[in-house]
Amino acid sequence: DPRSCEPLQTTCRGNMVGHDASGYCACGRHGLLLSPLSAPTTTFFWLTPETRRKIKRLSIITISIITLTFYFVNIILKTNQLLHSQASQKLIAKSPSISRLESWRCEALRSHSSGHWHHEYAPVKNYSFRSDDENTTYFPDEIQWLQGKNSPLVFDKKTCKTFQLMHSGMMYVTKLGKQCGCGLPEFKPSISTWVHNGTVSKESSKTEFYGLHSSLQLAHGLAKTNRHLCFVGDSIDLNIYDALQVNLLRSLKLQQRGRKYYDYPLITVDERRFDVNISRTDNGVEYVPKGWRTMSAIRTSEVAFHNIDGVAKFSYFSHYGWSPWDIELLENCNIIVMNLGLHYHAYTGNAIRTGNSLSSDVRAAITSLVNFTATKMDRIALWRSALPQHFQSTNGHYGNHNKSGCVPLKTSFREQVYNVAYDAVFDEMCQTLDGVDTSCSPYEKHCNVNIREKKHQTTYQFRISNNLTAWVDERDDPVKKGTIFRWNIADLFDNHLWHHTIFDCSHYCYVPQLFDEAFKRLELLLRNN
Repeated sequence: DPRSCEPLQTTCRGNMVGHDASGYCACGRHGLLLSPLSAPTTTFFWLTPETRRKIKRLSIITISIITLTFYFVNIILKTNQLLHSQASQKLIAKSPSISRLESWRCEALRSHSSGHWHHEYAPVKNYSFRSDDENTTYFPDEIQWLQGKNSPLVFDKKTCKTFQLMHSGMMYVTKLGKQCGCGLPEFKPSISTWVHNGTVSKESSKTEFYGLHSSLQLAHGLAKTNRHLCFVGDSIDLNIYDALQVNLLRSLKLQQRGRKYYDYPLITVDERRFDVNISRTDNGVEYVPKGWRTMSAIRTSEVAFHNIDGVAKFSYFSHYGWSPWDIELLENCNIIVMNLGLHYHAYTGNAIRTGNSLSSDVRAAITSLVNFTATKMDRIALWRSALPQHFQSTNGHYGNHNKSGCVPLKTSFREQVYNVAYDAVFDEMCQTLDGVDTSCSPYEKHCNVNIREKKHQTTYQFRISNNLTAWVDERDDPVKKGTIFRWNIADLFDNHLWHHTIFDCSHYCYVPQLFDEAFKRLELLLRNN
């Protein structure tokens, strides 16, 4: 009966009421009845009012529960995301391949790099010398030089031999590597201080012994953590290695003169030499070039301090040009300082020994250094800038010069070709960690490498080409990420008067403050790292 659906008229809110095709009461619109799909809705209206109220309450409760569930799930997801981010940051901080400098250290490095040398040449007038017994800065003979009382004195090889027998560690006449003496005719003794942002880099003799000089601070920091610092490079790096050793001994001798109540040594410095021979494989096949540039020994100094149990080690590894056959010897190092440069022709860019290009070998070296830091924890890699040459050539480099004597660099060639080549390779292979240049950008480079790269003479390429398959692990992930710090010290050494002789405008004579300022930057890079 069509009238049986009339009680539902109010429920249909003014719409027409009738039977659908299945015989159910249904609401219709615009003269059309709803399809049979509306049957469950129509059936609902046949439920009792109490049942409908219960269903309504249950629906509200269900919707509330679902809403709260979504709310709490969203909170949990965001919390997990935050915890994951924090865990990732901690993982990066602990990663053997990722290192970061604190901003304060970068600012300190930038400040120091903005400085310049201030010289007071002999005879000095604006410096008050203390008595010999109280002096902890200069030996008595050095004071005589600075006061001009022994002038004219030529600080050449002959003078070196005279004073080397008397006092090892005296400025200007102590041997570094194979070089000794500040032999330029125009050289004069001087009190030289590095001034930056109005601050003079000059240590106070009244501070604790270990804070007297940057060389001591560097060695003390290494000893506290039992670290092994390795200088890898040519004769310039040998000079730097020797300068660190001599600076430490010099500090001790001067301090003992000034404070005689010490009846025990504050530090001890012992050196050992380890002979090496890696020119042959087990079956006698030679794969390493012979000659004086091939490593024959490793020099290692051990420094012990009376107030700590640890020992600092620093070593020199002879590395004249990229030598992948030597890399295995560096496994016991915690910190590597590497450089390639002077044994690549400044005008062709090719290595004197192998003919490889400098840029190609620097790429191979960076690959090796990144792999070094990524392999184990507590490893740091640094790249040393090339030191200025002051030959009488267009750009100061050796070659194409027809006169003896060392001269200042022209302003346009202040950044010499080796450092320009390094920067180009680092820009290609490395970037800043967050993709944004900061105050730390000049000092830390984050690099991505493939250790199985064959375009350059990587250690992998060298071992494969020489059938040293026992040294190759193909299971390891070839893609590595790591940080290489830049030890930029070229500006400190831009003084043509501090070279060895008129024929050698590459090596520098022993000027204690010069090398100590260089070690100050190294100590800033390594502190707390």
